[in-house]
Amino acid sequence: MRRMFIKFDTIEELKRSVYMWMLPIITIALVINSVLNTLSQFDAIINFTLIFWFSVSWFLAYLNRGIRFGEYSNLLLVSIYHVLTLFDVVYNDLATTGGSLGDFIVWMPLIIMFFFLVLGTKRGMYFSIFIFLITLIIAVFYSGQMTPESIDSLTQFHAANIVYILVLFYAQNMFRAFTERNFFKMHAYIDSLTRVANRHQIDVWLEGKLEAAEEESKPFSIIFFDIDHFKKVNDVYGHKIGDCVLKELSAIVSANLTDGDLFGRWGGEEFILISNSTGGHAYEKAEHFRKMVENHYFKGAGSLTASFGVTDYQQGDNIDSLLNRADKGLYVSKNSGRNKVSVN
Repeated sequence: MRRMFIKFDTIEELKRSVYMWMLPIITIALVINSVLNTLSQFDAIINFTLIFWFSVSWFLAYLNRGIRFGEYSNLLLVSIYHVLTLFDVVYNDLATTGGSLGDFIVWMPLIIMFFFLVLGTKRGMYFSIFIFLITLIIAVFYSGQMTPESIDSLTQFHAANIVYILVLFYAQNMFRAFTERNFFKMHAYIDSLTRVANRHQIDVWLEGKLEAAEEESKPFSIIFFDIDHFKKVNDVYGHKIGDCVLKELSAIVSANLTDGDLFGRWGGEEFILISNSTGGHAYEKAEHFRKMVENHYFKGAGSLTASFGVTDYQQGDNIDSLLNRADKGLYVSKNSGRNKVSVN
């Protein structure tokens, strides 16, 4: 069951998951309906066809093959089922004995949702309106033979149909708008290469840390570091390997962060770690990552090292003063042989 709630990279993966869970439920519902109710020959044929093809479609989804074919074939079958079943109810029941549509209405929202799921927002709306107009024509054609109760039932059906179409159309547009907004908002703070925080996000974090330090006396430190002789990596192995090195380094650090650590790429080969650790603990943390980089074998580039500059928050600091001190610490490490940690 947990599989239903994981994140999906594409809409196709999401739809496959929906089909895997929903097709068996609908198929079982059709089987129960066939067993418990005395069906006409027409209804029995429709039910058997749907049960058979839903089972085939589930198998295709399970194999992750031919899903698009299964989608469109089911779309055709469901559309035919919807129109023919309404025609059967109107012609054989409402126009002769009277009454109401009964449980036929229950399936209508699911059918419209399926149209939107397969075709998307815009085409789903057009197709839903097309099917709606066909059922409306059937209702109008036989309305002269119906009782007031039957006409009222059909009127409610078509009114509800329009409501469902509009609600699903606007709901999908709203969902898409919120999704796109969240997507752009998230990527505005994420480095596109390494997938860690970018400079914009780091600035936001530092502003928050400075505010907390001033108002709540919460100390912190920043660890500024970069890869030694990174230009040589690009010159010798190429920029593609250089990018891989940056991604590997980001993965190493990200996998070994402790609670409260904030990590991001400042730019180029430079990275920043914001930590609640201060003093000797901050130095030990930087030394831990220095050794980790030194002992790691980077694919395509081999053994590399990194230099670190560490500084603690001081009363009256701003972002520039913090970064300047950390940068000076990094400069000291570079000028004293690299692969070192310097506190400033």
